Amino acid sequence: MESSSACTRLSPCRAPARGESLRLFALFALAFLLRLGLCAVVGSLGQSPAGHYREYVTVGQRFLTEGTLTTPLVTKEITNAPSSLMPPAYAVLVAGVYRLFGVETTAATVALQTINALATALASIMVFLVARRLGGRTAGWLAAVIATANPTLIGFSGVIWDVDLFVLGTVLVTWVAVRQSEQPAGWWARFGLGVLLGGLALLNPALTACYPLLVLWSITRCGRKKSLYRVAGTVAVVVLGWLVVITPWTIRNYRAFDKLIYIRGGFMLNLWQGVCPEADTQPSEMFLRQYPLGSSREQQKVIAIGEQEYFKLQERHARAAIAADPGRYARLFAIRAVDFWLGTTFSHTPPGGSGWPTSPARQTVTIFLSVECLLIVLTLLLVRRPGPDVWWLIGMALAFSVVYCLTHVMVRYRAPCEPFIAIIIALLIARVFRSRTAAGSEERRPPQPE
Repeated sequence: MESSSACTRLSPCRAPARGESLRLFALFALAFLLRLGLCAVVGSLGQSPAGHYREYVTVGQRFLTEGTLTTPLVTKEITNAPSSLMPPAYAVLVAGVYRLFGVETTAATVALQTINALATALASIMVFLVARRLGGRTAGWLAAVIATANPTLIGFSGVIWDVDLFVLGTVLVTWVAVRQSEQPAGWWARFGLGVLLGGLALLNPALTACYPLLVLWSITRCGRKKSLYRVAGTVAVVVLGWLVVITPWTIRNYRAFDKLIYIRGGFMLNLWQGVCPEADTQPSEMFLRQYPLGSSREQQKVIAIGEQEYFKLQERHARAAIAADPGRYARLFAIRAVDFWLGTTFSHTPPGGSGWPTSPARQTVTIFLSVECLLIVLTLLLVRRPGPDVWWLIGMALAFSVVYCLTHVMVRYRAPCEPFIAIIIALLIARVFRSRTAAGSEERRPPQPE
């Protein structure tokens, strides 16, 4: 099924047959067991994080006692001052689970890990649904298998963080956008897409850079001619839905900090982490020297001047470092781009290092991510016309990566991009197979009589 020509007509692959539904359920069960099974094997099942990834644990716990989201950057003193560092959705979820099962109890941690595992297991099924609509059943199964076996989507189930729900949210809004592109979507449906985008931003705003591409893709992908007025009106309705959801949190931030903040306010802290002196001389020491949870000196600064003034201080440092040596910043951006797409560790390796991770688990991730990128490049070379859907998805993946190349790169930042990549690979491989099959059929066709 070709995406551009088939989007306006029904296809037999739209409604899964009973056998296909059973296979999908088996795939979902396998994905879920892989994720929770890994937690059990590595010993993280039921274990609240003791070192890294305690930000949401801290914020969720304090939300129960203080009634607001306070800064997780301070552990030595408890403050009830509001914070703009963490998005609210996952923090409130953690607080709710802690209220039901107790703060950092085994039951609470297992509940959060189960939610994580269910999220990326369900995302594998959603990836199947999106890829099947865009490229047929073969593409759907290829994408689902890639997502199920993806170590980046398996490895964070044990972490108390928003990664897994963000992955599910990413593929959910993609599925809704594709569904709306295949049939005339009313204003309420478009408004609903905007509401979903707003909800996803409250979970994690990092995908916002992709929203314009996602919405325009949904509006234009079927090739039906639309007036500029109709396109602008559709975009306005989606934006309205998005604004309805994010406005209450924006008002909260404005009242608390006397300025407009889009969901979270820690971008300049992240930017400084990407341009600080350790970024290219001792990158492995950056979190120990420049991040308050790793540095007592930095944490004392937050305590002394407050979170918002600390962010302003880091902004001044970052702007000065970039202005002093733009070439250095461009080089760091390029190194981070390599790390983001290949899964290497050049941005965390001392100068002259190989950029190859030392941990076997991390090596597995690097190999997987590198193979994904290699497959995209090779199949693009083999396919003459990959189709507009592939290019839209590639554009969204690239847009998503920019914010991390600007700041700093970690493996978990790649995870929400993986549904796009799984679908891209599946569409391209399925198209290669179709073109080869069509060429073989053409060769076997008997000559026509003159």
